[in-house]
Amino acid sequence: MIKAILHEACLSMTGNKLRSFLTTLGIIIGVCAVVMMVAAGQTVQNIIQERFVAMGSNLLIIRSQRLRTAVRKSEPMTSITLDDALALRRLNGIDVVAPVLSASAQAVNGSRNWQVSILGTTPDYMKTANWELERGRMLNEQDIRRGTSNVVIGHEVMTELFPYEDALGQTFRIKKQPFKVVGILKEKGSSTGGANQDASVMMPLKTVQQRFNRFAKLNAINHMAVKFVETEDLNIVEQRITRFLRARHKLGDDEPDDFRIHNIAEFVENIKLIGTVLAILLAAIASISLVVGSIGIVNMMLVSVTERTREIGIRKALGAPNNWIMLQFLFEAILISMVGSIIGLVLGVGLSQLGGYIYDTKVPFSLWPVILSFTVAIVVGVVSGVFPAYKAMKLDPIEALRYQ
Repeated sequence: MIKAILHEACLSMTGNKLRSFLTTLGIIIGVCAVVMMVAAGQTVQNIIQERFVAMGSNLLIIRSQRLRTAVRKSEPMTSITLDDALALRRLNGIDVVAPVLSASAQAVNGSRNWQVSILGTTPDYMKTANWELERGRMLNEQDIRRGTSNVVIGHEVMTELFPYEDALGQTFRIKKQPFKVVGILKEKGSSTGGANQDASVMMPLKTVQQRFNRFAKLNAINHMAVKFVETEDLNIVEQRITRFLRARHKLGDDEPDDFRIHNIAEFVENIKLIGTVLAILLAAIASISLVVGSIGIVNMMLVSVTERTREIGIRKALGAPNNWIMLQFLFEAILISMVGSIIGLVLGVGLSQLGGYIYDTKVPFSLWPVILSFTVAIVVGVVSGVFPAYKAMKLDPIEALRYQ
């Protein structure tokens, strides 16, 4: 019985190829969009997660949790200082501490200019930021101690300020002050926070304090990157740092921390959650076309019922049971949806992989889009086919035979 019904459903689909194709088009577009959106969400999630993991599981970022109230305008609105970073280096289990003082300014070379992010730090920052040098050298202890004008620039700064000449050894200006390029970083792209890392200019912390920071004497910094010994337990290190900084900041037992410690594991978990929510949201938006596709199936099946009224009447007159009639039209709707889902799945996976090839990015492939597409096919087919199938089942055979 089922085999015969499926055979008739296939004959009905191939009997009017153009109408069947136009009906499945909505399902094809819908499933293709869902698969591509899910793949895009997973790809973004994986890229960000890989960047975090590359930094190492023993990396901590310490930032101000709240701004202190400034009594005078000469006081910095921050809760962590360079002295905190220097003192933290002596704490048991700490390997590297890199203080960071950032600013934003316009870099100028002749008639060319570019907005850059200034990073005042120490050579230890390279150990925490996972940056690689393309040419030249990094800042050294002599640069840091003297507060020299030597800088290491990002790839974008090089291409924008020195498009026709070798940037290494060249001089450019920031706020009318000259800086010499001693190193060029490899292209890195945007950070996990969305900042353009290739527009960075890395210079000695002392240089930024003296030339771009009015709070230099108070040793204010934006944050510090801390790497601890890998054999140490993350939670124990965090607790140790928390107690240490609370004691330095003279915080009472009833006062909250004026700093926040972020760890890579925390970032990775947050990224996983954001990625999952993003994939679901994108898939939900793309699913709108599935709704349109299901409406198309309903309309086509209703037209089919109307065109085959006499056929239904003859079948009933010859003794075909109502459930046979209903299953025939229901299977037709499911078959149309199934074919559209398979084509949409193949297109979605193919276009996703093509996009990954074009942008040189690995696009993950998982089984659940396959499962999703077949589930969608069955659900959409059943939902779209129930009403037309029920209408066909309820046709009166005498009235159906009179239909012209």
